[in-house]
Amino acid sequence: MAVPAGFRAFGAGAVLTAEQVNTFLMSQSIPVFANAAGRDAAITAPEEGQHAFLKDVDALQFYTGSAWVAAGAASVGFENNFLLMGG
Repeated sequence: MAVPAGFRAFGAGAVLTAEQVNTFLMSQSIPVFANAAGRDAAITAPEEGQHAFLKDVDALQFYTGSAWVAAGAASVGFENNFLLMGG
């Protein structure tokens, strides 16, 4: 995955260069895979924060830097810490 350049809104009819696709568009998309095996075959070097959707289990996942986990999982989100503090 290319180094993200941030967010960019593309206007109707704009012609995108290969560099724009790789630095903006690819970083703003969530690829969809049939299952984890397909994801792992396609994304051989995931980067921390990268997302993927698995159709077989209807799950959005993200890469923590060491493992793929469910997006919104209590063990990795700030929501759990906030609730435990009584907020």
